[in-house]
Amino acid sequence: MAIIGLVCSDAEDRRRLSLIAGESGHQVHGVGRLHEAVEILRERKPRLMLIVDSREHDAEVVLREVLRVSPLMPVVVALKDRDASRAVALMRTGAAEVVPPPWTRESLQACLSKSLRFQGTSLSLSQASRSWSGPAYAAAVALFLGVCLGYASRQRAAALKAQAAAVAARVHWDLPYRHPAAMAFADGKLWVADWFSQAVYIHDARAWTVQSVVHFPNEMPVALTVGAEAVWSASAGGLIVRHLKDAALTPLARAPAPRTLALAFDGLYLWSCEGGKTPMIRKRLPDAGMTEIAAYRYPGLRPGGLVWDGSALWSLDVGNRELVRHNPERPDEPTGRMPLPEYSDGRYRPVTLGFDGKGFWTIGERLPRASGPARLFQHGPARL
Repeated sequence: MAIIGLVCSDAEDRRRLSLIAGESGHQVHGVGRLHEAVEILRERKPRLMLIVDSREHDAEVVLREVLRVSPLMPVVVALKDRDASRAVALMRTGAAEVVPPPWTRESLQACLSKSLRFQGTSLSLSQASRSWSGPAYAAAVALFLGVCLGYASRQRAAALKAQAAAVAARVHWDLPYRHPAAMAFADGKLWVADWFSQAVYIHDARAWTVQSVVHFPNEMPVALTVGAEAVWSASAGGLIVRHLKDAALTPLARAPAPRTLALAFDGLYLWSCEGGKTPMIRKRLPDAGMTEIAAYRYPGLRPGGLVWDGSALWSLDVGNRELVRHNPERPDEPTGRMPLPEYSDGRYRPVTLGFDGKGFWTIGERLPRASGPARLFQHGPARL
């Protein structure tokens, strides 16, 4: 019996596949979301992952994440729609097997058995043992194992080096959601708010794996900033919410702030950007009422993100696809503009901005809207 992880957003399909796999004697742990699949990998240690690919659930995103967390994990993908090109793409991404519809017990069980089975090469030393002495036989075996291990170590080192070089050269990564609204870097982590799922995803800022998810059942987050002791979010309902920086992001205070699209905290003041016919930047105290102390007209078309780089305030102008540096004393005065050529092909629309202490990052929404996973772009230091 093997432990199998099942990732499927549809509850009925998940139940059906669990029954088929269970009939073969396997123990199945079914989940509907990516972060739950990562938890299964870490806690249950499955021998195989089964992922369902559908229009609502992109298996390629889950497949990449599974192989990133567990590179040697065999992954079987079950297609909801028969598509040969899609099957080839999934195999190239790293799927061990792809099961086309309709899903039958025979086809699915055959793929699971094939992926779980490991066929090695046996070595018989029965004849040699008759003519060799005990010490010579042991030395030969030790030499053989040493050569094999040395070769395997060199191959693994070369593969890891190539993988590290490929990761270092990358400037964009797909994320496991489609409706990002805000981002922030803090404490070696990337925080991303997704308005559709009403949740904040907290990623490791190196491998981009999802470490935890905090759901906001009573609000739709559209802006986010993280301080040393508190987290602020803005909701689509027109409120700025101050949260305790704990595992549940417990709400502490709320204040009205209509049309707020971006937030930033500079260590002393809370800054907010709002949309509308006349976009504004507002300077606030980080108190319970988020008291406004100054307001300035936004020098662009439409703000989508706001960050503090240690000396100046920067914003993402979604309309012009550029970053704007603001005079900290008069934010309505731009002191520099940085274009974003990464968005020139029109495949993604920039929606939010982040600063990791060294350079800028943005997240783009796939066009047509939400037609694919959101993408994280690295832009590096300012190019002014």
